[in-house]
Amino acid sequence: MGGGEIEWAELANQFHRDSSYQESLLMEHEVLNTTMEFRGNPNLTIIPPAPDLRPNRPFEGAVCVYRAQVKYGLMLPPQPEFKEILNFFQLIPAQLSPNVITYVCSFLKLLQAQGIPWTLSLFRNLFSWMVVPGYRGCLALRSKTMKAIFSGASSSHSNWRDYYFFVGGDLGIPLTLECALLSSSVTPSGQRGTLPRRL
Repeated sequence: MGGGEIEWAELANQFHRDSSYQESLLMEHEVLNTTMEFRGNPNLTIIPPAPDLRPNRPFEGAVCVYRAQVKYGLMLPPQPEFKEILNFFQLIPAQLSPNVITYVCSFLKLLQAQGIPWTLSLFRNLFSWMVVPGYRGCLALRSKTMKAIFSGASSSHSNWRDYYFFVGGDLGIPLTLECALLSSSVTPSGQRGTLPRRL
């Protein structure tokens, strides 16, 4: 799972080059509803969609989050287990399909019910990454066992990439792959900039 099946550098390049992203269809009031539980955190800046922003072209210091990810259990800032996964594999939330959120949250509930502590090694032994067909640079999870661990965890979430917003602040995870690689980041327009107004 640590990269034997996936070319991680090529995955990042595909994510950067993906020009199929459309402007987010989320309205501002929908962003407010989606982020209701997190807006009280002074360390977070919730950024609404804008015409020139895309999941692979956010503002400096911000990451893209899909509405479906929050719906299926992703917290902001992310839970410690998600932080560990994202940091270990050097991934950003925009690369994770809703399937990943569903599987990890279900897995955490199962561990808690059985009194088993979370470890990244256990996660890596039970799951493997797979590239989402047609979505360049995006990943889903699958069970390494023949029998699906979670029979109710669907990997199909229609139009999930069309509904997204952005979050800035102290998230404890990698920023965009571009911002992580560049020592001096610029806004999508090519000019230096700061985070836009917060919600």
